[in-house]
Amino acid sequence: MTDGHARAAVAGIRALGRAGIPVVALATRRNAAGLVSRYASSRAVGPAPADGEEAFVRRVAELARERGPLVVYPGQEEAVGALVRRRDLLGPEAILPYPGPDPVAALIDKSRLAELAAAAGVGSPRVLAEGRAGDLLAEAPPAPAVVKTPEISEHLPATVVCETDTELRELLAGLPPDEALVVQERVDGPLVSLALVLDREGGVAARFQQVASRLWPRDAGASSMGVSVAPDAALVEAGARVLREAGYWGMAQLQFLGGDGRWSVVDANTRFYGSLPLAVAAGANLPAAWHAVATGSAVPVPGEYRVGVVYHWLEGELTAAYRGERSRLPGRVPRPRVGAMWAWDDPLPGLMLAHDAARARVGRRMGSGR
Repeated sequence: MTDGHARAAVAGIRALGRAGIPVVALATRRNAAGLVSRYASSRAVGPAPADGEEAFVRRVAELARERGPLVVYPGQEEAVGALVRRRDLLGPEAILPYPGPDPVAALIDKSRLAELAAAAGVGSPRVLAEGRAGDLLAEAPPAPAVVKTPEISEHLPATVVCETDTELRELLAGLPPDEALVVQERVDGPLVSLALVLDREGGVAARFQQVASRLWPRDAGASSMGVSVAPDAALVEAGARVLREAGYWGMAQLQFLGGDGRWSVVDANTRFYGSLPLAVAAGANLPAAWHAVATGSAVPVPGEYRVGVVYHWLEGELTAAYRGERSRLPGRVPRPRVGAMWAWDDPLPGLMLAHDAARARVGRRMGSGR
């Protein structure tokens, strides 16, 4: 598991470890949250993808030769891209849990995701404009609009909703002129997450569905509170068609907006994701199912899971409260519930993640002079 400092990676380490699967945790520092987890059976330090893709991939390959063979699970989007682009450096001991680079690239590219959805007969937000920020500024589409980058970008790391033409122009003007962007229509409705594991023949090996009750950032962010719901058979089939259209097998989290049978797919993750602890707490161990598919083991049959389990990302809620949404201040969260970071059977990673989040926030405040 790469990116051992990230909470999504910690969630993956815990899920695999609880299923009895030995985990080698890789991070850039020895006190990273994933490396102090009781479920990390082996620990290693190495460069991040940002330090150089080749150095990162070669370190993964070295670990696979020394301790493998290993299935390599990326913990963050940057690692996904680095591993699929430089898979020629990995060697036979490092197994990527993907069918190949093209299916992964098609899903994580926002503009190509819309094309896949259309080919699969699934809705997606209408693209209002696509191109470089400087060109779009000269002839900006009408607001309200949703602005995102086709792939991960340090200049626009999260999707932004612009309610007015002025907001849209100000956003475009503040980005590098050559920044690649996709501008889509805004789709209203609840944010529904559908996580699927497809076997190598395209069959559904595992599925989990949740609905977000609160997001941070509020208009187009990640779930800060959500709840597990029963899987919608039609939505599961729609999501599986999108993945099959890409030629993808393995685990993917698809995000939908809409309702009443009219859904639009807005995002796809081909890695462990932030609210994964909810699926595991509800009884759907998606990482274990993904591992079975990746290793050619007996693929599980989709089982039942508990509905009504609540997910609570405390850091997101506190940040929202600090930014003026006082109703987000911690109160009584319904039970049964699970946190984004904390686990009673594995407390040290939660403490380290909280420490890292607090240190980052202090650093940002000092950097802004506040």
